[in-house]
Amino acid sequence: MLVKEIAEKNCELRHMRGEDLQELTWEELQKLEKSVEGSLRRIVEEKGEKGIREINALKTKGEQLVEENQRLKQRVMDLSAGQRRLLEPDKSSDSLVTNISSMSSADPRQDYDSSCAFLKLGLPFPD
Repeated sequence: MLVKEIAEKNCELRHMRGEDLQELTWEELQKLEKSVEGSLRRIVEEKGEKGIREINALKTKGEQLVEENQRLKQRVMDLSAGQRRLLEPDKSSDSLVTNISSMSSADPRQDYDSSCAFLKLGLPFPD
């Protein structure tokens, strides 16, 4: 009985694929056509819904990227403003290094090296 049922399902599957149609009657062909049309309609609907979901997800991701871009631009501007304050026009980078080195209680050579690194990298001095 199970073997017969498997054979029938395999035959139905071949018919759904458009194979072995010559053995079907006119009524069976119409029934198969309606079944395939219904399946195709459900597939097209699901495809459309999935497309809409993907578009919405991409829009959300795009908005997040725009916001992140604005935050990063603001951060760069803030860092640039901090660097300009650090290197005021009336002070040279050498005098800043000397002043910072002389204010430190640690080894002056170590402070000089680290402060030069911050100047070269354009980073604000650590507090």
